[in-house]
Amino acid sequence: MDKVFAIKFTFVDKNIHTEMHQQGITPQEAIGLLEMAKQQLLDSVKAGQVFHGVNKHE
Repeated sequence: MDKVFAIKFTFVDKNIHTEMHQQGITPQEAIGLLEMAKQQLLDSVKAGQVFHGVNKHE
């Protein structure tokens, strides 16, 4: 069985909308995945890597 965990953040004006889809993932696994992603982002910042956003409207 495939496991899927996806989060989508949509920024509209000053509001942030969050959508989450999970399939075959327990809440504990979802929390663990979020912690892993957080650590990877923090490691990138510590390494001096800069985030680049994409504007769909350009």
